[in-house]
Amino acid sequence: MWTSRTGRRWELTPAAPPVIEALRATLGLLPLTARVLAARGHDVGSATAFLMPLEGPLHDPFVLLGLPRAVERIERAVANSEHIRLVTDYDVDGTTSCLILHAALDRRIHAAGSRAVVSYHVPDRFREGYGLSALAVETAAADGVNLLVTADIGVRDHATVSQARAAGLDVIVVDHHLPSGESVPADAYAVVCPPQAGCPYPNKALAACGVSLKLATALLADDPRRDDVLRSLFKLAAIGTVADVVDLSTPENRGIVARGLRALNADRHGPGLAALLEVAGAAPGKLDAGALGFRIGPRINAAGRLKDANAVVRLLRERDPASAKAQAHALDGLNRERQGIQEDLAAAAMARIPDPTPGFVVVWGPEEEGWHRGVVGIVASKVRDRVHRPAAVVAVLGSVATGSIRSVPAVHAVRALDAVADLLVRYGGHAAAAGFTVPAEKLPELATRLAAWVDANAGAEDLVPVEAVDATTSGAAITLALLEELERLEPCGKGNPSARIVVEGAITGIRVVKDRHIFFQIDGADAVWWGGADQRELLSGARAVLGTVGLNEWNGRTNARITVEDVA
Repeated sequence: MWTSRTGRRWELTPAAPPVIEALRATLGLLPLTARVLAARGHDVGSATAFLMPLEGPLHDPFVLLGLPRAVERIERAVANSEHIRLVTDYDVDGTTSCLILHAALDRRIHAAGSRAVVSYHVPDRFREGYGLSALAVETAAADGVNLLVTADIGVRDHATVSQARAAGLDVIVVDHHLPSGESVPADAYAVVCPPQAGCPYPNKALAACGVSLKLATALLADDPRRDDVLRSLFKLAAIGTVADVVDLSTPENRGIVARGLRALNADRHGPGLAALLEVAGAAPGKLDAGALGFRIGPRINAAGRLKDANAVVRLLRERDPASAKAQAHALDGLNRERQGIQEDLAAAAMARIPDPTPGFVVVWGPEEEGWHRGVVGIVASKVRDRVHRPAAVVAVLGSVATGSIRSVPAVHAVRALDAVADLLVRYGGHAAAAGFTVPAEKLPELATRLAAWVDANAGAEDLVPVEAVDATTSGAAITLALLEELERLEPCGKGNPSARIVVEGAITGIRVVKDRHIFFQIDGADAVWWGGADQRELLSGARAVLGTVGLNEWNGRTNARITVEDVA
């Protein structure tokens, strides 16, 4: 165990030597890779399946509670030439869900020779907020919609689902946000949500785009081009699954992402997706889960954070290459704008962290001074990482404030908000992240009560960040052969992070690049600490780094390099 210079505790995950040896000998793995798999609970049998994600199971969609009833209602809408409207969240999971369902419905309507209509509405973050809004329901009713299908929202929106039913609309809810013990909207025609009570579906960790993919699979069961269409939809599901940070240790989620990456790397793409990949610098043939999460996802999210997420759906449905390229460049411009706003807000938020730091940090400021509602979630994650506490960053606009929470493992974000629900206008989310709206005058009380709730429900030791270490190694052992083998752990993300390794040794050759990043060597191995320039002094006399290893390609050279997260 190590105590890092940033206050974290590094703990080497136990791994039984006989299991490591069996993995090494039977599967022909290097010792470090074998130890990583053993530390994550694998034996020879489970590791064999884990290392072949393309063979991962894809469960029968009709096992999902509510899905057969949803299919029946959609088929009736197609047969009767009804107007179907998709209403989805404005993030990557929501917009990819919209695209998946739209494509499947288009195919089904065409095959049936129906005159049914499919339209979509991605809510405006600033006018409607999170969830199925009253405005979305009112607009659908005014537009003559018969069937409303939500995705990535709806399961907690009991009141607006009832409003839709009263207006004569049937509602199918496709979602994955449901805290344990909570009920689904009673007035929904059907609810397809794996965590709901009584649902026997084996994978409770599907993203909403994964649930949408299941519904699409069922709708396309008799389509002669089913396999080709699904291969294309796997691309979208992979992007949404990674960007929504759902569990990638589950076999089905690994299978979805692996299939999507295979198609993204090997296939030709429509004009919209091709243009998005180009502006993101995500070249087909070299895409991995990291590219989906850090290159493609942020550009899709930028539209909903700053302007209109409907632009994402328009781009990825665009058939004209010139128009697609222009739209993709506009999206890329929004992402650059988002980055600038985010950097300024992060600095302002850090300056307002109370001293001493409370158990739950809540900071806020007026929107007209740069506290932008579209980026408060990203900044909340930066505050959380800095103070090792759950953090809420809140934008105030007049008498109303909108905030986002990013939490730590010991504090369930929604449960914390449950404890102050009497102060809130609305809220929702999951254990690690949540959003809320609150009267601005209630913010001081909100901050006091959230801090008190954490003090009562989480001990000081619970708030000390613990970093799980898979293995220790020397700088000399970080070779291209090792990196090639570690790639077999992909797709990596939540539940299956990239191998986290401690390298011990002397640190030399420290240099700061662009006033932001630090490059150096440890035990002879190249290392980079992105954005670490303000913590350069921590390297003085340090003898170990924690990080991940990967390939660095520059000027025609390829070498192994450690990406540093912490030092001790």
